[in-house]
Amino acid sequence: MDNELYKLELIFRNIYRKMKEQFNSRMNEYVTTNEYMVLKLMYNGKMRVTDLSKTLEVSASHITSITDSLVQKNLIERSRSSKDRRVVDLELTTEGRALIKNLNQITSNYMQEMFGVFTDDEKKELITLLHKLEKQLFNETKE
Repeated sequence: MDNELYKLELIFRNIYRKMKEQFNSRMNEYVTTNEYMVLKLMYNGKMRVTDLSKTLEVSASHITSITDSLVQKNLIERSRSSKDRRVVDLELTTEGRALIKNLNQITSNYMQEMFGVFTDDEKKELITLLHKLEKQLFNETKE
């Protein structure tokens, strides 16, 4: 393997591992990473298990497990749809809404801490390069 590619592989692996570890250590006091993702998606309004599973690309049973935990923590509530009694809507509670605001601030502070080492121009360049890589990854997986 080309030495430059090997370095990139190691750097990406190390960055991913360390950022995930640090992010989780900040979040796990409150919720799991999966719970955070569900709460974040629900911030703008009611959702259904099927919507969450499609967006997060996981099974409906996995989402049900996560939402069961969030209901127990009084962060979300379930209600029957007024249009179709077979449908169950999920919505943030007041506690859930307050928590996600707090977690969003924690996330923002963490990202500022991580990327504060870059100048504005470096951040723009990094965004450009990572966006190019993202396009490559998603084009490759569509084929």
